[in-house]
Amino acid sequence: MDKIVCVGKNYIDHAKELGDAIPENPVLFIKPKSILRAAIDHEELSLVIPQVSSSLHYEAEIVLRLDKGGYQLDLKEAEKAIGAVSIGLDMTLRDLQAKQKKNGHPWTTSKVFPDSAVVGPWLRVSEFSNYLDEKFTFSLDDKIKQEGFGKNMIMNPIECVSYISKFFPLVAGDLIFTGTPAGVGPVVAGQKGVLSFGAIRYSVLWGI
Repeated sequence: MDKIVCVGKNYIDHAKELGDAIPENPVLFIKPKSILRAAIDHEELSLVIPQVSSSLHYEAEIVLRLDKGGYQLDLKEAEKAIGAVSIGLDMTLRDLQAKQKKNGHPWTTSKVFPDSAVVGPWLRVSEFSNYLDEKFTFSLDDKIKQEGFGKNMIMNPIECVSYISKFFPLVAGDLIFTGTPAGVGPVVAGQKGVLSFGAIRYSVLWGI
């Protein structure tokens, strides 16, 4: 694994809830592997809330893990590169991001911090071939906050991998966060989130 590539604004309803224009192509940004937290099935992860922001937001989404890498992959090559899927969290410091957007600056410091990428256990695509038709959910303190289907993405996973590879050389083990549906919101210390997608289920607990 070399990097985590995140696809932003890949669901129309999420772009609208942020008051953003729907882009012709999804936004791309990278997170380093050093900020990744990974859970095993039914595990509860303890996550840290950074003190540099007053508005930490969750964004639940389908995550891809690549079996193969490459540069400028066509759709057939991109499809063969996807090995496994999971559900994860792309955490965002929303107040910092809002300032960065307003000033036309990169989002890096609002997206890269300890525990800002979370992923659960993996299911092989060969064992979960209908994953785009399977609902994924994120609950906070036992209330469902986000639910979505991969089939509602603007750019589907195969297209995402091919599109990303036009700009970034990909390697085996790289993770692709494919974008979040509507329903993002804040978390505070002491709150518990539960993520579910097919047979995958795990939880996270935020603290200071």
